[in-house]
Parts: sequence; C-alpha cells; structure tokens
Amino acid sequence: MSSRARGLGPAPRSEKDFKEVVAFLRSKGIMPQAGSRDRLASARKMHAATYSLILWRFRIMGLPERARVFLHEIASDALQVLPQALMGYRKTTTLLIRSIAENVLRHIYFADHPVEFERANREKRWYLGALGLFEYLRHHPKFVEAERNFDGISRLKTLYDELSAGVHGRKVTHLEMRRSLRGIVFEQEQFDGQVKLIWRCAEASNFLLLVFHNHRVTRFPKQSQQIILRTIPPKARRVWRGLT
Repeated sequence: MSSRARGLGPAPRSEKDFKEVVAFLRSKGIMPQAGSRDRLASARKMHAATYSLILWRFRIMGLPERARVFLHEIASDALQVLPQALMGYRKTTTLLIRSIAENVLRHIYFADHPVEFERANREKRWYLGALGLFEYLRHHPKFVEAERNFDGISRLKTLYDELSAGVHGRKVTHLEMRRSLRGIVFEQEQFDGQVKLIWRCAEASNFLLLVFHNHRVTRFPKQSQQIILRTIPPKARRVWRGLT
C-alpha cells in the first residue's frame, strides 16, 4: 500500500472487486493465469485508481443530465484502462486517461452551465476546448482557495499536456509504430509508466471532484470515502477536510 493511503483503513470492497476483475481478465486471456508478482502488483495499483474514479458515478445521485453524463463517461473510460494497458495498447490507454481528465473538466463546467450544455448538443461547431475549461476552473470560487493549498488544477493541466504530447507524437520518442499485430505486446516497464499516469490522473481528478462536491461526499458511505481519499496525498486530504 502506498504511504499516502496509510491511516485510512482497509478497503475490502475494492480488493474484492480487483480479484473479480483479475479472474475475468484471465478468463479472457488478457492476463495470464500465472502472472508475475510485478504485473499483479502494478495491476492492483492501476485498479485502485480506476475503481476510485468509477465510484463517482454510483455515489452521486440527483444530478442533472448535463453533469451526470460526464461522470458516466469517466466511469466508462476508467473501466477500459486496465484491460487496454494489459494488452499492450499504449496509445489507447493514453487516450483513455486523457479523456478522463477532459470529462472531469466538462463535468464541473457543464454542471454550472445549463445553457451552454444545450448549445453544445445543438450546435455542431460550438466547442469549448481544454484550455478554456482549465481557465474556468482557475477562477471558480470553489477552487481559488483550494488551489493555493493544493495545486490540483495545475497537476491535472501538466498531466493533460503530457498525455496530449504522447497522443499527437510531438517528439520522435512519443511515436509508437507497430509493424504487425504481433508487435502489440505487454511490457512491464511500459505498464508501470501507465500506472503512474492513471494514478496522477486519479490524484488530481479526485481532488477536484472532492472540492466541487464537498458536501455530497460527506454523505458517501465511509468505505467509499476511504477508497477515493487514499488516491490523494495527506496534504490534499487536509485541504478537503477544511472545506467540509
């Protein structure tokens, strides 16, 4: 367990889900029946991050469609990260993680903007890019003080830029040119790198969602709170608790 999760208690529901996921992935041939300890340990950490992001869809009730739809999309993307990473699809995994970050931004923005949500669904050419979404959060009254104490927005922006560079291949080192399907294989070093990316995404995304929904989160089951809080550093937990 990461040091940042110490003191939060066990999360048996998350561990139970992980075992069920591993059994399913093994039945599909995505994960070997006798995988290495390193692969299993990394998969467990990736699952902890994605499971925490999926939880939001099932714990926040009563939201209007303009906010709810993006929580569903976050859950959908997070669900696909682990199997895609285990199959060796680096670029697909990168796209999914970047999409999670984007949908966190959209969730917060459109929760506050019913007219713009209708416009986005009505007008094909109307689109608010990531830069505008980040700028909105920086000036949002719920985040101005929180960001001074824990830079969740800046962390997500840095990660988003890194993921975008990887997706668009801005450097030769970002390119991934497979010459055949046989070239798409699992590589532990690559997998560990993707674990770090999804963990950084969960850390920043969960913090922003905690701040935005601070009063709703206090009504979550204790175990669900713990699963989400264990993905963020102690400093971020103190900031959030200062808001509730």
